[in-house]
Amino acid sequence: MDRITLCRDFDIAPVAVGTMNLMEWGLDRQELLNRVNEYLELGLTTFDHADIYGQGECERYFGEMLKLEPALRTRMEIITKGGIVYDSLRRPYFVSESYNLSKEYIIAACEQSLLRLGIDTIDLYLLHRPCPLMDPAETAEALEKLYKDGKVRHVGVSNFLPEQIKALESCLTLPILTNEIKMSVQCMDFLADGTMEDALQRKIPLLAYSPLCGGELHSKNLSKANLATLEVLEEIRLELGAENVDEVMYAWLYRLPVKVVPITGTGKKERVLAAVKALEYSMSREQWYDILRIARSPEVSRKYHGL
Repeated sequence: MDRITLCRDFDIAPVAVGTMNLMEWGLDRQELLNRVNEYLELGLTTFDHADIYGQGECERYFGEMLKLEPALRTRMEIITKGGIVYDSLRRPYFVSESYNLSKEYIIAACEQSLLRLGIDTIDLYLLHRPCPLMDPAETAEALEKLYKDGKVRHVGVSNFLPEQIKALESCLTLPILTNEIKMSVQCMDFLADGTMEDALQRKIPLLAYSPLCGGELHSKNLSKANLATLEVLEEIRLELGAENVDEVMYAWLYRLPVKVVPITGTGKKERVLAAVKALEYSMSREQWYDILRIARSPEVSRKYHGL
């Protein structure tokens, strides 16, 4: 597998292993260690975390696994994210999620991630979501300090729009190496909001979470729209010679002009390997458009003149 270069001295695997549901994989620490070793042998060296996954337990469990074989740390790239806050409800009509990109909070969140993971440095630290209260200078100062203190090697963002990246970038000397966003055949916002064009201009890859639509197309009670999408995916599966429609959905993302690194969200090894297998397929322009037309959103149609 060809590696994806983010900058001169840093590259990652073309498929990242997501850990959001790590506590649901049903693996004890030794079994998790064995699974991680299997992934590393396959070239899957990049692991995506966030401090809120499992309310911190996913990072902690992964860190406990690393203690069983500390040398593994030198063979992998660890991504983690901070900035989402889950407070206890103070008012019954408010959702408890909020965002905090203040200097004090980001530094503390990163340091807590390091403690849970049991490592000295995070390879790629991402701001998890944009915050309306973000002071770009203050947030940039936090990232610069983490870098200078050796706690992060590189930085990026997640779920940021182009103008939000520009605001942060105006105060930051470190390069922003990626934007992690939701991308799939059922989530095409990146085609309508300028995110893809921004990544192309910056020459950075996009990390794609929920690349298989969160398993929605595998549910038992499919809507008419999802059934129609699945029918087209199945037709193209036969044309490509793919084993399943998961591979087709990954291939659709790989066909984009921007480099896309999907983040798998499953504990099942065979489903992770579908993302690897899809790297071998060459989806035609016609096949790509067939999927676009059946699954596109009104926003995408408006941007591309009623496509």
